[in-house]
Amino acid sequence: MGAIDAVVTWVDGSNPQHIKKRREALLMSGHHPDRPSNGTEETRFSNLGEIYYCIASILKYAPFVRYIYVVADNQVPSHIQDFVKCGLCEAGKIRIVDHRTIFEGYEEFLPTFNSLSIELMLWRIPGLSEAFLYFNDDVFLNAPVSPDDFMDASGRMVVYGRPRSVWPRLLKYRLKKIKCFLKGRVPPAHFKTAQMHAARLFNLADYVEVGHTPHLMRRSVFREFFERHPQAVRRQLKPKFRTLDQFLPAGLPVHAAFRESNVELRRRQEVYLKPSLVGPNQLDMIRNEHGLFGCAQSLDRFKPTDLRVFRTAMADKLAEYLPKAALLWMEQLDRKRMSRQRDHAEASVLLWKADME
Repeated sequence: MGAIDAVVTWVDGSNPQHIKKRREALLMSGHHPDRPSNGTEETRFSNLGEIYYCIASILKYAPFVRYIYVVADNQVPSHIQDFVKCGLCEAGKIRIVDHRTIFEGYEEFLPTFNSLSIELMLWRIPGLSEAFLYFNDDVFLNAPVSPDDFMDASGRMVVYGRPRSVWPRLLKYRLKKIKCFLKGRVPPAHFKTAQMHAARLFNLADYVEVGHTPHLMRRSVFREFFERHPQAVRRQLKPKFRTLDQFLPAGLPVHAAFRESNVELRRRQEVYLKPSLVGPNQLDMIRNEHGLFGCAQSLDRFKPTDLRVFRTAMADKLAEYLPKAALLWMEQLDRKRMSRQRDHAEASVLLWKADME
């Protein structure tokens, strides 16, 4: 398969400049800043250090990865250079790529806060390998992997998912559009629907349902798509925030291969954590490397106790690959958040007492 790079998309939504740009884009796009939809919620832009787990897991479990590209909007993670300073990887291993680089020639669509638009442009990173692994920053490797876990010996793409009929998902999509139109709401973006849209681009009756894992991408598939479907590219890039009408870019190489029967489907192998799903089973899977992949979604909404046990499990798991400065920064960030939450709770109690009097 040749050289394999990793690409990680990242954003710090707490940055004042980013907040200002995002709010302006919300207003221009017709979104109400105080009534977020699935594509505009602040949790999508939260930065609680997830990227450090992602990069540390690649260094530990995927030593075959050549370069790790971090794609961001005029931002740099605070402690990204500490991986080199601490001797955890060689200089030049981790490379920052700005949105302006991958959107060259398409600058009219910047700034964008739409992950489905950004993902479509990742293949344009200069010097990127033909086959590369795409990670959202909240995705990590949970166990050792090799290139064979993404491409089998016969050259077929390995996909961790299962085929599902397009038609039930298409019906739900159309009903959702009608329902939201009648209520005057923006239809919320949906991960499975985006996968269905990708399959329909190839006129397939089934789509491959995948989870929140690293995705193998191929530059040649995207290059051909850009050449053959320039209008579809522009439609995908236009929305400033995720929409229900967009396709999943990672689904392009999957469904291109699926159409040619050039895919080996394997059962999903991931530990998935979210605010309502943090328990002993998930934590044991992390500690014991059960499942190749992991995803911790919306850390900003975790209960303090759940966040603490998750942090401990990840720090223990990746101890030799995480910069101490990054760990300290995450601890300080968590303490500040807990302090603000206590202050907010106390203020609410005082207001309640004042109302009672």
